[in-house]
Amino acid sequence: MSLYDRLNLTKTNRKLKIPIWERINLTRPPKPRCQGCRSRIQINWRVCPFCGWLIAGKNSEIRHCVWVDISGMNISTEDDVMLEIIADSLAQVFSAFRSVNLFLTSDPPDQKQWGQNFTHVYVFVDQQPVDYLGIASFSRGKVTDRAAVRIDQILNASYRASLNISQLSNLIANTITHEIGHTLGLDHSQLPTDVMHDGLDHRIHSLMPPSFHAEQIILMNNAIRKHKSLA
Repeated sequence: MSLYDRLNLTKTNRKLKIPIWERINLTRPPKPRCQGCRSRIQINWRVCPFCGWLIAGKNSEIRHCVWVDISGMNISTEDDVMLEIIADSLAQVFSAFRSVNLFLTSDPPDQKQWGQNFTHVYVFVDQQPVDYLGIASFSRGKVTDRAAVRIDQILNASYRASLNISQLSNLIANTITHEIGHTLGLDHSQLPTDVMHDGLDHRIHSLMPPSFHAEQIILMNNAIRKHKSLA
């Protein structure tokens, strides 16, 4: 609202002698900010162009559930170091998707709330040799329901590269995030430092936590919204 619109130009009774400052509405209109990144936004926007946060509607009604299942790792409760690494990795994964309309959990999803409509990311150890760290079902721009991450392969890569605990945590987090990104319709990126780069490089992705840029967040939120509209 402009100052002209807020100015009360209605002629008043001179006898009342109302000062001009009492005839001006100095109340400033609200300036909404994005809940995801706190950037200034317009009230008619549906998506924040800075971080991809869905502005329109209630986010809780269009969330998709992703279950990061670590039961296949068979971690001993006495293995404090590995438990700490996994806890830190999961915290990084959850942080990477903070602007995406997901319900991320490491516990089995509530059947009453989600039924079978969730994505299962199985993190496990296996003896069968493979040439990948993770794999996922993928359909561009669409939500899919399955991914797998081979922790033993990540540990082997970490051992060969002599990574420290912090770097190993980053590599695990980037791998899990990469595969979840595929299940939310993201294709590979050509940028070497991107979490969706085709073939995570332990020399790069062990040095940084996973993150997405605004366009990727918008694409994932759009895929979730379409998926929910079909459910």
